[in-house]
Amino acid sequence: MNDTVKMLSKKEILATFDQLVSDGVIIYGPHEVIEHDCEGYPLEFRVCPSIANKPHKVGADLTSAFNMSRKWGPGSDMYCVDERLKLAKLNDSHYLVFNLFCVDKPQFVLLTLDSYRRQHEPMDQDDFEAALKVLTSLDDMYVIYNCTEAAGCSRVHKHMQGLQGPPRAFESFIHGEKTESKIPFRHFAHRFSEGFDATSASDLSAIYETFLGQAKQALGLSQTDDVCPHNVVLWRDWIIVVPRRSAAMGRASANAAGMLGSIWLPEKGLVDEWMRLGCSNVLKALGV
Repeated sequence: MNDTVKMLSKKEILATFDQLVSDGVIIYGPHEVIEHDCEGYPLEFRVCPSIANKPHKVGADLTSAFNMSRKWGPGSDMYCVDERLKLAKLNDSHYLVFNLFCVDKPQFVLLTLDSYRRQHEPMDQDDFEAALKVLTSLDDMYVIYNCTEAAGCSRVHKHMQGLQGPPRAFESFIHGEKTESKIPFRHFAHRFSEGFDATSASDLSAIYETFLGQAKQALGLSQTDDVCPHNVVLWRDWIIVVPRRSAAMGRASANAAGMLGSIWLPEKGLVDEWMRLGCSNVLKALGV
């Protein structure tokens, strides 16, 4: 297993990904993209039948094939079905591994080595160190964190995800009042002018702590509350934090990527559900 992301080439990553898909270890298949203008806020529905068996709620069972697989340590609810899923060890705090259920090629999980860490915990400096390693080594990836089930997580072993950028609605967050007025939920955003290459984990953590306090206030929580449902997105030198009230409205749900316009669905009928409820109504209900 490699000790650093920088030792991996994109060609090697994709070759391993393709082999694992061919061997049935990674679930990835054809998908249909449906674009929608949500009152000026751009959405992309990615209909991926291959993720139909992905657990969408904490505690949901996987198929029986996983039950014989070892987990990522004691206390973990995530499965290491094949050692080839491991790509790197990040700063002695995280593994970089392939996601088992992929909507992107490739798609990563940044998983804490301490398998008792939990998804309701806020991000810490180790998380930001690992995220920066991925963001600066694999420059086409963005990193998300879904803090609590209300923010869209389905596994409780603490982890971030790495996805192919950009998030569909990212441009709406960076061009001032004209585009920000189209975003149907509260959010907090900051650009690191020196770029992620010159940004430290402590720099990220300081901004995040401020935004986390603002997210608690937006949700009516006390600043001393340990649990605050929210999403984090890191992409192109920006950190975006979205306070969350719920993971779903009816059958319409979204994680951090979904809140930024990249919504993954196992069946086309769920697109109809979003339209029936009203996309703006859904995003307002999931956020603040």
